[in-house]
Amino acid sequence: MVNAETHNTAMWLRNHSKGMEQTILRIMRGQAPTKFADNLETYVGIIWGSETPDGYNLKAVDWFEISDSWLNEYGMDWEQPPP
Repeated sequence: MVNAETHNTAMWLRNHSKGMEQTILRIMRGQAPTKFADNLETYVGIIWGSETPDGYNLKAVDWFEISDSWLNEYGMDWEQPPP
């Protein structure tokens, strides 16, 4: 079961700007799933600091769960440059 912090962070990432989505797709491109999770955590930390915009602590986030979700959604397309 996904914890509240992971669920909330995933929702913020999915519902954020098109620019953020494009950046995440660029981070994902050509990365192994574990490397993508690490890079996503770093990127979000730079953008948001230690909390989501509505105050959930990012330390409790399961970044592998979020990265798996993105990789599953984009399938093999994750290796291609975003449009």
